[in-house]
Amino acid sequence: MRSALRARTKKKAKIQVRRKAAAKRKRKAAAKLAPELEKYRASLLAERERLEAELQEIEQRTARISESERASELSSYEDHPADLASETFEREKDLAIGESVESLLNQVNTALEKLERGTFGVCDACRRPIKKARLRAIPFATLCLNCQDRLER
Repeated sequence: MRSALRARTKKKAKIQVRRKAAAKRKRKAAAKLAPELEKYRASLLAERERLEAELQEIEQRTARISESERASELSSYEDHPADLASETFEREKDLAIGESVESLLNQVNTALEKLERGTFGVCDACRRPIKKARLRAIPFATLCLNCQDRLER
């Protein structure tokens, strides 16, 4: 009976130690990044603005293509199959690029939310600090290099 109680007590103590260590790593990572947080925020805001402009441009281009298709449907001239294929290719390319831009925009917004919560620069998988060089290269990175390598394998 006493040994079971001791085992539970030791287990609870280990859990508390792990939680404290994780919180300490989180505070340490935040403290290291504190002076640079505004630089990251400015970089992320600029990237969000650029991506939103690119997404808007793609949407406008797609709308123009749709308008030209409607106009060509009313035309008495037939389109050459190669022209139709080119238009279809361009539309599909714009849709694919648009999806990619939306994905990047979501990542940037997530990084900005993490800045607000105080978890920016902490790996989502292992909870260790992400190296500054990686954050400078990819400010919206959510994984450290080791975890990213494991994910990509």
